[in-house]
Amino acid sequence: MKRKQSGGNKGWPVRLAICESAIRKQDEFVFKHASRFVDIVAKATSVRVEKNGQTYTLDAMCERGCPRVELLYLLGMCENRGVTNALKMTGFDSHKLPQRLGEIEECAANIKRLNGHAVEEGWGGTEFGKVLEMARVKRGMIASFLQLPDCLHEYASLVKHASKHLGGKSDFYLNLAKAALVNFVRERTNDDHPKDVADLLSVMLGEEYGEVEHRVWQGKYQDRLTHYQRGPNDSPRLRAMKTLLECEAAVLYRMDTLHPGTKYLRQVRKTVQRLSDLA
Repeated sequence: MKRKQSGGNKGWPVRLAICESAIRKQDEFVFKHASRFVDIVAKATSVRVEKNGQTYTLDAMCERGCPRVELLYLLGMCENRGVTNALKMTGFDSHKLPQRLGEIEECAANIKRLNGHAVEEGWGGTEFGKVLEMARVKRGMIASFLQLPDCLHEYASLVKHASKHLGGKSDFYLNLAKAALVNFVRERTNDDHPKDVADLLSVMLGEEYGEVEHRVWQGKYQDRLTHYQRGPNDSPRLRAMKTLLECEAAVLYRMDTLHPGTKYLRQVRKTVQRLSDLA
C-alpha cells in the first residue's frame, strides 16, 4: 500500500539524501583537518547545555555510546542558518524576482529566435544561425552561443529553485543539521531517543522545542526524504545542476562565515572553507 503523503510536503524537489552526504563529508574533513574548530564549537555548545540545564541529558547520551565532542559539535551546528527571504538570496524581493526571471526567460526566447531555432525554415533558420551552426561543425568558439538560450533558462531555473527551496521559510539547512544529529545518535545507540534529542535541541532552538515538535519534524522530514520528486519540466542536466546547487548550499551554510558569532570563530570558518575547497 502506498504511503499517504501530506499535501505540504508532496514532491518536495530537493535531494536531501545527497545533501546529507555532502554535510557528512564536510564534517569528516573538519574533524580530520580542523580539530581546533571542532573544539571551539564543542566548548561553546557545552556551555549552552550547562546553562540550559541539560547536562544530565548530555551525560546520558554519552553513556549510551555517543562520543561527547562529536555530539556537542553536531548539536552546536544546529543553528537556523541560511537566508530568510528572496531579497537576501537574490538581491530582489519576492515581488520583483518573478519579473526579473521572466525577463531572463524572454531574453532566452529572443536569442533562440535570433539563432534560428524558433522559426520553421529548418536547419539554421536564420543566416546568423547558419553561421553559428557552421562554426559548430568546425568546432569554432562562437558556436557556444547556440547554447546560450539553454544556459539562460537553466540559470533562471536555478535562481528560482534556490529562492524557493534553499532559503525563505524552508529551513533548508536546519533540517539537514538536525538530521545529521539524529542519524549520529541512531548509529551510535541503535535508537533515535526522541525525547533526549529534543531536550538537547531545545538548547539551540529554544525551550518551546520539545518531544512533540521533534516527532512532528521527523515525520515531515522523512516524508520529504522518502518522496523526493524532481520538477516535472527538469531535464536530466538541469536536475543534476540543481542537485549540485543544493549540495553547495548545504556545505556553505554548514560553514557559514556570515553567521553571528565571534570574529575569531568566523575567521576559523573561513579558513576551514578554504582548506575544504582545496581538498
